[in-house]
Amino acid sequence: MGKRQTRVFRQDIQKHLQDLLQCQTVQLVLRTKVVIQGKLFNPEPDQFELIDYGRNKHAVALHQIEEIIYDKEAAF
Repeated sequence: MGKRQTRVFRQDIQKHLQDLLQCQTVQLVLRTKVVIQGKLFNPEPDQFELIDYGRNKHAVALHQIEEIIYDKEAAF
């Protein structure tokens, strides 16, 4: 099975919230071009929490996020 990357921009995050919370791994791209990879949890209206692979927690405000990228299984 192939994978496809799906990009969710800041204005569309609330629409795709359920998909993002089910993903094992997401890449959170900040407006400063810093990328944090991990699992999203505990969403609030203006902030997300993410646990990275080092088990560190990151609290990121929604206005700091440029986009969220996650992998999705392709049908081919």
